[in-house]
Amino acid sequence: MIFWLIIPFLISLIIGIPISFSLGVAIVVFMIATAKLPFEVFVQTLYNPTESFPMMAIPFFILAGELMSRSGITDRLINFAKFFMGRFRGGLAHVTVVSGAGFAGLSGSAVAETAALGKTLGPAMKKEGYKKSFTAALIASAGVMAPVIPPSVIMILYGAQMNVSIGAMFMAGIVPGLVIAALLMIVSYVVAVKNNYPTSKMPFTWKGFFDVTLAASLAFVMPIIIVIGIRGGIFTPTEGGAVAAAYAFLVGGLIYRSLTVKDIFDSLIRTGTISAVILLVVAMSAPFGWIMAYFGIPQAFADSILSITESPIIILLLMILLLMFIGMFLEGAAIVMLLGPVLAPVAIAIGMDPVHFAIVMVVAIAIGMATPPVGVNLFVTVPILGTSMEKASKAVLPFIITLFVALLIIAFIPEIVLWLPNMFR
Repeated sequence: MIFWLIIPFLISLIIGIPISFSLGVAIVVFMIATAKLPFEVFVQTLYNPTESFPMMAIPFFILAGELMSRSGITDRLINFAKFFMGRFRGGLAHVTVVSGAGFAGLSGSAVAETAALGKTLGPAMKKEGYKKSFTAALIASAGVMAPVIPPSVIMILYGAQMNVSIGAMFMAGIVPGLVIAALLMIVSYVVAVKNNYPTSKMPFTWKGFFDVTLAASLAFVMPIIIVIGIRGGIFTPTEGGAVAAAYAFLVGGLIYRSLTVKDIFDSLIRTGTISAVILLVVAMSAPFGWIMAYFGIPQAFADSILSITESPIIILLLMILLLMFIGMFLEGAAIVMLLGPVLAPVAIAIGMDPVHFAIVMVVAIAIGMATPPVGVNLFVTVPILGTSMEKASKAVLPFIITLFVALLIIAFIPEIVLWLPNMFR
């Protein structure tokens, strides 16, 4: 009977129906074809996840990111990165990665970060002679950090769905995000040396050091306040989102004085639009997942995986490859809502800490978003940079291999993920 759910869903995706409506089509077809469940179940389960208190954090964090972006904080972060990283071979490539890590603490969205980096640093890299395909590949790969470095929309969804501490996940994502950034910079340096990409001629002065650090300091303070506040029990994730939005308004409107009334209005409209899309996916995923759970699909899947092999290493690798593959096609929110309840029991069965697996899942999904041929991050950067999908897909392969290595390190060395949350437990 479950094929009445899966097949309509896949067909709807293939013909281009948005993910939320594809889920709805599959549910309706299943209920009509099988006549096993009343439509009241559809309505009830559709509504339940959207009234979750932690879900309210999503629009707050999105609003905070929008306000920080429109206040000019992105330019300050780029100048900060240029001052410190521009002197290395391929300086702008390193600036892109460092800026990506900084943007990640503001946006929490891989697509939003990829678009922001493409529009701000893409033209500068093209002007300095970087290949357009390399630039597109690097920016798509740097966008992977957005869901990993807190605050992260995907982590909020996972925590609300799986009853895992959002504060602990925020803490756990910091070091893996830095590992990803470091490895991307190593690959960027190797490519820059091979292609003789330029370095910055900006001289070092202590005045310049203090100027760029002071200008960017307020941007770096926000993620610290949020992570420590949530993890320290000062406020809940939802209250943390409200604090982030208020902080962004304070910095942009009263300190920098760069936010206009139009900026605030546009931020609110965009926040409402993005939040509606995410929550619609969440709402539609709930009855889809409920039906699968009702017929025992998660447990059957867990049993089948565990019956293939008893090796925790192989089981974890299979889950990672599945998540990266699915990440190429579906939005992160949908993957978390659909596969979180399926894969988490398997991870717990092989002895993984729930927070550790949550980070592994988030990173794997994020890498899938940059993986050709259909990684969404590439579809964002290719038109911005004016290159072809074929060239960008070829250029991104070294970065995908690097990201996969980073994921293996994160997956098989739990201390990298857990030592920071344990320190503040």
